[in-house]
Amino acid sequence: MRRQSGRQEGEVNYSAEIDRAIDDKRQESALALAEAWVAAAQDDAGAWSKLAHVHEMNEDFVKAGGAVAAALKISPQYPPYLFKRGYIEYRLGNYADAASAFELCVLSSELTLDGYYLDAARIARARCLVLDGRADLAVDAIGSVAEGAATWLERRFSKEDVLKSMMAKR
Repeated sequence: MRRQSGRQEGEVNYSAEIDRAIDDKRQESALALAEAWVAAAQDDAGAWSKLAHVHEMNEDFVKAGGAVAAALKISPQYPPYLFKRGYIEYRLGNYADAASAFELCVLSSELTLDGYYLDAARIARARCLVLDGRADLAVDAIGSVAEGAATWLERRFSKEDVLKSMMAKR
């Protein structure tokens, strides 16, 4: 699994510069830097993930999906990239695909003992299952979510929010 370094030997720290450009609301600069990083490091999953992030910030979820797909080709089981794929599919309205990506994130998080994404992916998966008309599966998806856990999609969602949305669908 490759990690996001952001720096090629003797070069700019792309990750930091991209973050700075985003913070300064210089989206065109952020995009140019991300594209330069990908061009310089085609096999760096972190570069592709950062490009996906820049496209997300520009709300171009189709291009973000392509970039995160490239990151997943390099690091197919990395929970942050799986979660990002689910989020992008969610924003595109592809709830079945989003639920599948979040499920893979859950499985990968369990295998790698990555607690950071585990409950967030469970909640996101349940939300997508409800939106996809499969609320019956959502109950199992969030059954073991810790109290107070939440995730961010277009807004904050907790286990309780998903359960309420399930009741509203009935």
